Amino acid sequence: AEGSAEARITTSAGGIVTGSLAAPKPAQAKELAAAGYPEGSLTGTSGLELAFNSTLAGTPGGELRAVGAGGSVVLAQRDPVAGKAVRTTIDPAIQDATAAALGDNYGGAAVLDAGSGDVLALAGLAFSAPQPPGSTFKVITATGALQAGITDLDEEFPVVSSAVVGGREVSNAHDELCGGSLVASFAESCNSVFAPLGEELGGKALVDTAELFGFNSPPELYDQEAVTAVGVPQSTIPADLPDAEAGVSAIGQGEVLATPLEMASAAQTIANGGIRSPTALVHDPMLAGDYPDVEVTTPEVAEKVKQMMIEVVRSGTGIAAALPDVTVAGKTGTAELGTVSGDQPVGDAPPEQDVDAWFTSFAPAEKPKIVVAVMLVNANADGGTVAAPIARAILESAL
Repeated sequence: AEGSAEARITTSAGGIVTGSLAAPKPAQAKELAAAGYPEGSLTGTSGLELAFNSTLAGTPGGELRAVGAGGSVVLAQRDPVAGKAVRTTIDPAIQDATAAALGDNYGGAAVLDAGSGDVLALAGLAFSAPQPPGSTFKVITATGALQAGITDLDEEFPVVSSAVVGGREVSNAHDELCGGSLVASFAESCNSVFAPLGEELGGKALVDTAELFGFNSPPELYDQEAVTAVGVPQSTIPADLPDAEAGVSAIGQGEVLATPLEMASAAQTIANGGIRSPTALVHDPMLAGDYPDVEVTTPEVAEKVKQMMIEVVRSGTGIAAALPDVTVAGKTGTAELGTVSGDQPVGDAPPEQDVDAWFTSFAPAEKPKIVVAVMLVNANADGGTVAAPIARAILESAL
């Protein structure tokens, strides 16, 4: 058998995208040998190397001969097929800026084209480790509530520090007083407003909205066969979410889990007028998969959510993401993971919590080009303080 000419992956994103090669396991080595691959051939074990192993490796050629006393006769022949290069959607400059902005932080970042949904950069835990998304999930809750007609931008809500949903008290961050219009409540990330809205929306409607945004489905990075081979984690919300849990889930807590890629996709949906585009990672349509655009909500509702996201950065919890002469739309998130181990405050002070910090965004808000989502695990600070500045740096470089 003749060896194949192995191709390469064209990207600058490194291991998070390209994956890795390694010696095959014994059973797989036998399969490769039977197929005509030379001894010592490596195989993809993760990322694109695994997703498109056969495309990259090509197919060995060979001959089947019948040998007798008078010589040999060729019964069948197969020409070798050279490996095919896989070109990704990654933008090298944006990828470098994203990796630099994330730095040594334990977390992830995803950058998308606001129009097409194509992946422009991935860094760290961009799609590999779903975490509670915290208040970034309010983008989804707000969309569902506005779409259902149970609230509108000018509705006024009580200014309080907490609300009771599902029989439990849900407090605002730092027990702050929060409320007013829906726009102000979103800008200040009022749990006391959005948890009751989620409860009013109900478990089924909240799940249906989240699933339109891409929850409970594999990320659309490449075709279904490749996604299955790689085992890309889904962002999830319980499919049979009880109404009693809808309030907590509506603020991105409970059993809701998401990745920066998913929350970037949610922001892309709003930036794109309510249409969610596939988050393709490769250019070749045959490898990218035939995923349709999904109409998540109406352009009118998407515009309302966008206006609320603009206010987050203009005057709310996301002001650290503001850029000069560019309107940024965004949403902060601070997800509580549990009580910090060790000494706790004395007296009546609430116990300290381990938290993940989030920020999802797009810009320019008037004509969106770039979508950025950032997650920092065990950040010990809120999303507006630590995640928003990272997103700002990426947006500034990308624009």
